[in-house]
Amino acid sequence: MDRLSVPPTRRQRQEAFWGWIDARVKQLVQDVAEQTLELEMQAYLQAAWNQRTPTRRGYRNGHYRRGLATPHGPLSVRIPRCRFGGLDCWRLFDRYQRRIADVDRILRHAYLLGVSTRGTAELAEQVFGGRLSHQTVSQLMRWLDEQLALWRQQPILPVYPVLYIDGMHVDVLGGDRMVMLAAGQRPDGQLDMLGFCVSTGEHCLELLNDLRRRGLEGVELFVSDESGAIRSALEQVYPEVAWQHCTFHRLAALRANVGPADFRDRMVAEAACVFRCPSRPAAVETAAAWARRWKSQAPWAVQQFLTDLQDSLRFYNLPKDWWRRVRTNNPLERQIRTLRQRLRPMGCFHDASAIERAVFGQFLRWHLIPELTHDT
Repeated sequence: MDRLSVPPTRRQRQEAFWGWIDARVKQLVQDVAEQTLELEMQAYLQAAWNQRTPTRRGYRNGHYRRGLATPHGPLSVRIPRCRFGGLDCWRLFDRYQRRIADVDRILRHAYLLGVSTRGTAELAEQVFGGRLSHQTVSQLMRWLDEQLALWRQQPILPVYPVLYIDGMHVDVLGGDRMVMLAAGQRPDGQLDMLGFCVSTGEHCLELLNDLRRRGLEGVELFVSDESGAIRSALEQVYPEVAWQHCTFHRLAALRANVGPADFRDRMVAEAACVFRCPSRPAAVETAAAWARRWKSQAPWAVQQFLTDLQDSLRFYNLPKDWWRRVRTNNPLERQIRTLRQRLRPMGCFHDASAIERAVFGQFLRWHLIPELTHDT
């Protein structure tokens, strides 16, 4: 054991101790790797140093060094050379590999936690000692492309009575894009992400066609906001399925239509009681009584609230234990809120493929993709 000079302060002593441990661990890892390679070379040549055997396959030809990023820090490993042919180092790393798999896995996970590509590159330099460009980190995430393609080919089981559809804006070079999401809810309450697409607006016709192609049937109710693009796509692909206008969005529209009046909060609170009634007839009766109370104070807002009110009462078609879950789009809205928080630090994306990788990676982390996780 080497002698260490004792630093004067507690913090310096701790740093000196753990620095010494780190240096010894790195040296141990490097020694073990080099000894393993020497044994591999001996097995390949079928002869030890200066040994002559009838089965010898070649001769040693010195060494060369390869830089390798590991969880223990950067290593400079001596690789033995062979005069005829080359040693296959597959037991330790692949040809041209400069980072072992654990390093790539940690960097991918850091990116999926919401760190930008540049931030992930800086993290690699701080933790593993190697310099990475943000383009390299972007390349690391392309392993998701194959997983995404396989997922989009998986059949969808008919176990989702309710489907939520919504979208969110994402910054991309040259403008912005809309990520349209479709999530299904099982009878036990589990929410699964069934599909998503990147478009220039709330256009989800291609997304719905893809869901139908993959076998999405048996849906009893679609839930979304009042988007005309979503309504049009649903009428084309699933005309036989009822549509539920999210009650939260209807109440939000009422609040905006009333304006900054002193009675606005009380008026909206009473309107919300319409969607808590024990039956559809009771809800219709409550809405009529509410309209009579407020028509003189805000006639236009009352008229807009009552227009197509039946579209916000479709949840009564389902069993009672479903009503609270499906009268709004909140289950998917909560996922979108978290997704937006994760994507915002990543900055502006280069293209639609980069957006898809980031979104799909988050869904894997949250276990929203059936039968797949981010460790797949």
